[in-house]
Amino acid sequence: MTVIRLSVVTETYLPDVNGVANSLAQMLSALDPDKFRIQIIRTKPRTDWTSQFEEVWCPGVSIPMYPDLQLGWPAKKSIQDAWQRFQPDIVFLVTEGPLSYSALRLAQKMGMPAVSAFHTNFHRYSAYYGLGWIKSLTLRWLRYFHNQTRRTLVPAQEVADSLTGENFERIEVLPHGVDCERFNPKRRSIALRNQWQADDNPVCLYVGRVAAEKNIPLALKAYQQLKVDNPDLLMVVVGDGPMRASLQQEYPDVIFAGIKTGTELARYYASADYFIFPSLTETYGLVTTEALASGLPVAAFNVAAAAMHIEPGVNGALAVENNEQDFIYQCQQMMAVHQPMMRQQARQVAEHISWQSVAEQFANVLRSELKSKTRQEFSLPSENS
Repeated sequence: MTVIRLSVVTETYLPDVNGVANSLAQMLSALDPDKFRIQIIRTKPRTDWTSQFEEVWCPGVSIPMYPDLQLGWPAKKSIQDAWQRFQPDIVFLVTEGPLSYSALRLAQKMGMPAVSAFHTNFHRYSAYYGLGWIKSLTLRWLRYFHNQTRRTLVPAQEVADSLTGENFERIEVLPHGVDCERFNPKRRSIALRNQWQADDNPVCLYVGRVAAEKNIPLALKAYQQLKVDNPDLLMVVVGDGPMRASLQQEYPDVIFAGIKTGTELARYYASADYFIFPSLTETYGLVTTEALASGLPVAAFNVAAAAMHIEPGVNGALAVENNEQDFIYQCQQMMAVHQPMMRQQARQVAEHISWQSVAEQFANVLRSELKSKTRQEFSLPSENS
């Protein structure tokens, strides 16, 4: 059996708390260890971390407005040394920063195939921070980076269509999965609901970064409207970010729980009753499928994972994109439907999305690229090249 040696280059990975790190870890863990050897080249984690794979740590610097994330410095020498030891067959570039770009240039020099992933709409984020003028520059860089790779993998057809319209080339959809064992209605916790003082009252949940690009004020505005007809309704916000302090002051009746991970996060999902997610900047939105797996009906805009997995009136509600009033209305419609049936339907949808199936699709992409690669042997450049 031929074993594929895969080198993954990324500026975020566990224990970072974000969708890119989580989805990457899930997919790599689902790859067959008898068929793949994995090396991860990444920015150095800021907390104690033991990985199941070989990791090579490179220096990074905090991203403005995202202090919990890092941008990796160019690291040609470190990457070259790591590849000299590991002898990879193919490279997977998860992020588009200087670290990944130095890996891309080295892979090109070696004639080694490189596949990339597009996870984050950075060019859309700029408008939420008063930096709309850099949108075209960011988009130009992303297009330049990805068009030098053999394929760019995106999580949804909507993203593929958008990037193709912006002259990105060789775009292919690789959907995300969800861990239905971890995110499970069975994790519902009476103790946690008692901590919220929820009793038998309904609880709405938001999970994600508490930041402008997530459109979280709309979730809280919807909550206030929902309380008109449901005065005992509670709202729990899981996550952290630059808007948390101001929103916590503005909405003292909302429970801001901070960052939760692992089993604790799963308990928060399963112990709520509805999920409200107003983001318009997602390439996918893992929290949507995590909520569905936890048995929560989801109200969201008709984009990304929500557009793929939510059936209005069955397992949630979908609002017209960029229409705040419709979003609030759809939240109201969701709460008007018989909830136990919606919870059951939400879970059933999630059970058909496994990380194992996603990993096999990814494996087929890698095999296809290796098969089509020129049969000539590549060699590492010398120290002086």
